[in-house]
Amino acid sequence: MSISSSHLVFLRTDSYQIVAYQALILPLVSFLLFIIFLHKRRSTAALPPRKRLPPSPRKLPIMGNLHQLGVYPHRSLQALSRRYGQLMLLHFGHVPVLVASSADAACEIMKNQDFIFSNRPKLGIPDRLTYGSRDVAFGPYGEY
Repeated sequence: MSISSSHLVFLRTDSYQIVAYQALILPLVSFLLFIIFLHKRRSTAALPPRKRLPPSPRKLPIMGNLHQLGVYPHRSLQALSRRYGQLMLLHFGHVPVLVASSADAACEIMKNQDFIFSNRPKLGIPDRLTYGSRDVAFGPYGEY
């Protein structure tokens, strides 16, 4: 069986095409794996560490838990404290609020954890007006 020269050229071009495809596939697959690796790394690095928060009822996206207060907020808070315990986290709009509904929980917060809860929230406008909250009214707790 003899192979003509035209068949050899055809075989030779097919082998070049296979090599060319392999040369394109290897960098493409490597690039895709690199992109997947970066995406996984960025998504795990972007997540903040989970904080241990007190129990909380479900909230709505913009209102938070304001819809659960009702006409008589003190009764609503009492009903929520029966369900979620003496220490619970509510969101009034986008502001998180820690609610202590017993004297023991309030005493623990005021006496033993006072340094954690003594600072004011960081607000944008007073921060600009008072040169980085360096005023007496907006300064952090502790030595100035």
